[in-house]
Amino acid sequence: YIFGFRADVKDNVHYAEDGSVVYPAGHNVVLYSPDTRTQRLIPGTLESEGITALCVSSNKKLLAVAERSDKAMISVYDMQTLKRRKVLVSSDAGSKEYVSLSFSGDGKMLIGQGGAPEYNLVLWLWEKSKVASVVKTTNQQGAPMYSCDFSHGDSSLVGVIGQGIFKMFRNADSGLKQANPIIGKRDPSLASCQVGCQRERLLLGMADGEVLLLEVGCMCFPTPPHPTSPPPNSHLPITTRNPEPPISQPPPPPAIPRYPQSSPLQGTDLKAAFSCDNGLPACSIAVYSKGFVVGQDQGVVTIFERDDKEFYRRARAFTIEGNPCKVLNLAISPNEEHLVASLDNNQAYTLMLSNQEIMKHDEMNFEILGTPNHAGPVTGLDVCVRKALIASCCSTDRSVRLWNWVDRTCELHRTFADEIFSIAIHPTGLMILVGFADKLRLMSVLMEDLKTIKELGIKGCRECCFSTGGQYFAAVNGTTISIYNTYTCDNVGNLRGHNGKVRCRVGSSH
Repeated sequence: YIFGFRADVKDNVHYAEDGSVVYPAGHNVVLYSPDTRTQRLIPGTLESEGITALCVSSNKKLLAVAERSDKAMISVYDMQTLKRRKVLVSSDAGSKEYVSLSFSGDGKMLIGQGGAPEYNLVLWLWEKSKVASVVKTTNQQGAPMYSCDFSHGDSSLVGVIGQGIFKMFRNADSGLKQANPIIGKRDPSLASCQVGCQRERLLLGMADGEVLLLEVGCMCFPTPPHPTSPPPNSHLPITTRNPEPPISQPPPPPAIPRYPQSSPLQGTDLKAAFSCDNGLPACSIAVYSKGFVVGQDQGVVTIFERDDKEFYRRARAFTIEGNPCKVLNLAISPNEEHLVASLDNNQAYTLMLSNQEIMKHDEMNFEILGTPNHAGPVTGLDVCVRKALIASCCSTDRSVRLWNWVDRTCELHRTFADEIFSIAIHPTGLMILVGFADKLRLMSVLMEDLKTIKELGIKGCRECCFSTGGQYFAAVNGTTISIYNTYTCDNVGNLRGHNGKVRCRVGSSH
């Protein structure tokens, strides 16, 4: 079982077919069941340096995991058996990592946006472990790219977003070719997130709080005349859609629509624009049958519903209280009853989407997913000998947490004003040592709080521990290790001899 969540992974929350929530934690991918509070784990590759992006296919049966290594790598897993089906490695990414992944609608292709320095977009025929096309997406200044996504309505269209960049590409016979997205008078550099929706349309989130609805069906090549097509002067309209979805056409023809290289590319059609009415940037978008949901800055989630007159209308907005940060990713359960939102402070919350019509916007309607997590790296950790408790601390959020590894819950959470460097828990689980920037504090563990018993003048203590029996504790003070009596807090000895700062300590079990 893993306590924690990684916010620095792109597209870090998804739903599996069985309703499990998929998210990264450490160097693992977790499939968490909210009903049973159990986890299934997919460990990362030993040779890699960490997970950078996740992606789940539209049928919820495939999971792609991008990892940082000497050559950027992608692993494709079966979501039911959790077995690895393919490992995709190529130098075409021009980077040690992929920053974003996306499956095509039929699940046969996988697109990956490479990271620095080249920022290449790589199109994989993943079942054959073959690179179909590579194109550079950044501008002349080398601006970072951070998102790529297949269009749901047309699997030959790919949108990419970077710092001040929004581009679209179509997969033609000669490879990925850039299209011309037209978004009216809006500045394309404000594009911040995207998602494909039904009827060959794309929702594009903007940094000014607007969401644009683009018609991508017209974003295609003029098809050559066909014997059965109406003449040019016919009054009948000519549609660019195929009679059947491309994925249902067995080869030949190919599984995806491809067009002549010499045909020009046309632009998108801006159908409508919707405002979140708060001016906050749109950071993420999720689509469901009744409309779409926008995750914004300051922990705001705005819901839009279908409208026959104006496509969509803003219905309501909710705020995740106590979390004034970006809503990085959104995921909607297969039955569309639950919404999961991941934040950039490593927290994940759920919302009963099916009950959102009767909720009050000024109340806290979100529930924590699993346990409340640290907002940054864990700087101190200790395990209790006689109780099923783990004590941890974090300098980023200045918090101390006690975890019950049997019940899989966070039993106690306390935030302080000062930075925290180290922690140790007494063998009985009734006391803890916490090293702050100004002092070392011995604290008593109460039902829902921590009470200071004694303060010692050791500044920035980065290592401390209790003895096996708990009658003594040791604390690092620069190059000296000081020994104290736990119950009187008297200094009973000092260990000197190190020339540099003591960075680690281990107590004897005897």
